This record gives sequence, structure tokens and C-alpha cells, in this order.
Amino acid sequence: MEVLHKSIDCLDKWMKENGTNSVLRKFLVEYAHGRGGKTMQEIVGFRREYRRLAVSVDCIGWRRLMEGMISKELVELQKFALVETPSKLTVEKWSKELVIRLLEITHGQWLYRNVMVHDRTAGDLVTRRKEEIRREMEEQLVLGEDGLEEEDGFLLEINLDELDSSSREDQEYWLLALRAAREARHLRMQQTGGHSRGEQS
Repeated sequence: MEVLHKSIDCLDKWMKENGTNSVLRKFLVEYAHGRGGKTMQEIVGFRREYRRLAVSVDCIGWRRLMEGMISKELVELQKFALVETPSKLTVEKWSKELVIRLLEITHGQWLYRNVMVHDRTAGDLVTRRKEEIRREMEEQLVLGEDGLEEEDGFLLEINLDELDSSSREDQEYWLLALRAAREARHLRMQQTGGHSRGEQS
């Protein structure tokens, strides 16, 4: 939301610097900040000279205006304003620049939302993975030496606090080593009819 309002403030600055009708500028800025919550007719009020502008903008709607669709009534109002300012822009050039700036606001919002959604999704995935690793570490410690060869017992000589403060790569490596050791013993027991390495004659 803050990004949108800052972008509209930049648009306001551009309009001010480029000979925009001061009343028209005020109306457009208020309408843009309103995000469709206020009609242009409500903003214009009883100013009869701006009624046609208000009706035309409300027909277009907030979203389409912010996508660069402007009315001929709006352009007509600006044409007279440019005559009385030192601006070197023609009304056609001013209109094109206005459309570009409106599109930039909309595109900037779209990019911002995409980045935020991506970061939030990535953050959620990382958090979920951390929780999964933590849960599995606890399960492995609860299992203890069960399913491990005696020589693999060193893998349990670590406390959970140390594991928590280690990197995710180290945690996953530790889990992988424990799983592999338990799996190896399980396979060995199957091959030797239920005898572990130390019990084989």
C-alpha cells in the first residue's frame, strides 16, 4: 500500500512540474489514492465545470484509469491549462506521458506483489523444512541406539541444543548419516537371518 501511495505522489510531482491544471491534478491524485473507494463525482462535488470530467472518469473506473485509460474530457481540460503555462509539452505529449506514468504505477504494484508473494512463499517453505528437520531430529534421538550397530553409536553423542544451533546442511547430513546407519543394520540383519555384525560367527 505504501508503495502505491509513494508512486502516486511521484505522479503528482510530475503533473505539477509539467503544467497540469491544478484542480485536475488535485482531483486525479485524490482519486488515485482512493483506490476505487471514492467516485470522481464525489471528489468533484458541485463544481459544474468538472461534471463531465467526473462522469467520464467514473465510467472508466479506478482500475482501468490506473492502467492508462484516460478520457477525452480529461485531455480537453488539460489542453487549456497548457496554453497558460511555460510547459513545452503539447497536450498529446502530456497525455502520452500521463498514460506511461499511470502504467508505471500499475506495473510497479504488480512487480511488488509478485516479489512479496514469492518471498513469503519461499519463507514459508524454509520454515516448514526447518520444522520437519527438527521433528525428525527429535525422533532419531528418541530411537537412540535402537537399530544401530555399536560402532555407529557415536552419531548420538550430540545434544539437541547443539544440533539446533548448527546449519541446516549439518543437520540434514547428521540425519542422513543416522538413517543410512539404521538402514544398513536393517539390511545386514535381513541378510544374516537376524544377527547383527557382532553376533555373526
